[in-house]
Amino acid sequence: MDKVKVLIKKPGQEPYVEEVENKLETFQEIVGGYIECVEFPGLENVDLFVNEEGKLNNLEGNFWLPEYEDCVVGTCYMVGFDPEEGESVDIPEKAIEFCKKYIKTFEIPVGLDLYKDFYILEPFMKNQYKKYKKQMAEM
Repeated sequence: MDKVKVLIKKPGQEPYVEEVENKLETFQEIVGGYIECVEFPGLENVDLFVNEEGKLNNLEGNFWLPEYEDCVVGTCYMVGFDPEEGESVDIPEKAIEFCKKYIKTFEIPVGLDLYKDFYILEPFMKNQYKKYKKQMAEM
């Protein structure tokens, strides 16, 4: 069975790299249900997979996605994507570092609950995003 290197992020924990079987069942196991995919903000050919029913199931907030005006809930993973083959591939080293910095910037602060503290989190994350965009523009 093919293996692929992914970056996994659980709520309240540091992201970590793991080599997993490159098959749907393994990916569903990581997120704990059906998977939904979006392109990771700021990176081409890096996909972010989340639990499709995460918010319906009140999974714990993980990190904000300001570009999508949304929040990742529950465990997620990031993986490279080969557009020519249409398949998942190892996440590149540069992408791992980018993802880790991005996640750190938009991680739900310890002690805050996405659902109960949304009125605090939303303006805080919008402010974080303004700072982030300014920082990226200066690079």
